[in-house]
Amino acid sequence: MKITRNVGIVESITRKTFEENYFNPQKPVVPRGLLKESPAMTKWNFPYFKEILGNLDVGIFDESFEKNDRSYKDPHYKMPFARYLDELAQGPIKKRLFLFNPFKYHPALLQDFEFPKICSGFLKSFPFMFFGGDGAVTRIHQDMDMSCVFLTQFEGKKRVVLFDPRYSDLLYRLPMNVHTSVNINEPDYEKYPGLAYVEGQEVILEHGDTLFMPAGWWHHIEYIGSGFGMSMRCLSPHIRDILNGSLRVGVLTHLDELLLKMASRPWYHYKNQLASQRANRKIKKLQQLVG
Repeated sequence: MKITRNVGIVESITRKTFEENYFNPQKPVVPRGLLKESPAMTKWNFPYFKEILGNLDVGIFDESFEKNDRSYKDPHYKMPFARYLDELAQGPIKKRLFLFNPFKYHPALLQDFEFPKICSGFLKSFPFMFFGGDGAVTRIHQDMDMSCVFLTQFEGKKRVVLFDPRYSDLLYRLPMNVHTSVNINEPDYEKYPGLAYVEGQEVILEHGDTLFMPAGWWHHIEYIGSGFGMSMRCLSPHIRDILNGSLRVGVLTHLDELLLKMASRPWYHYKNQLASQRANRKIKKLQQLVG
């Protein structure tokens, strides 16, 4: 597995340039300063969220690699948001809060930023926030709805590693969902030989940085210091991504969960077998091309 720090960084990009060079071809990039004029950049911090939402109970997730046969829809437990923020500030902890929608509980937060005019198709009802402690990891996955994502960092830093969806078979994607059992920080080439053919792109997001993640791109995220960020989603310019996302959200994920409930370990074992078979076929094709 080869990972290089080569996600492009651009300053003051126009909509025309962004759409032609990144959005339409679905190429990741960091368009710096996308939300630099937003009040959120100076207003949002741990004390502020503690003040306005501290009494809210939030769902917390612990270690990322505990249960590879789950999609992490259900948190491990709940706790008051204020107590969680205190723990983050004191650190280090690896507890995470993700797909959190504070705007539902405090709509005034929506006045602190504007959706960028860099492209169209933003899903304005679905901004989400993500909080995590130093060293917390969000394991590699694709977003189920196959939307494009603009991920903005407000506090702390994040290491994000992206993989083109063309590597899905070599990353051992589990059928019917958007996860894999591989750990990119400790790749097991004996168990997952396909990883030797995979190339990733890395970027470190700091305060104010926004990463454009195209639809279907795999992403692995690590928190460098306790912090938080926000995602803004928009529809892919390609109808195949929209249809694929609708199928996953509306059908496949529910069928997968049903089968896990009916026969958890056998179904999970079968999915891993299918993932390995797909990877082996891909490896054989690649070897034939160079042979």
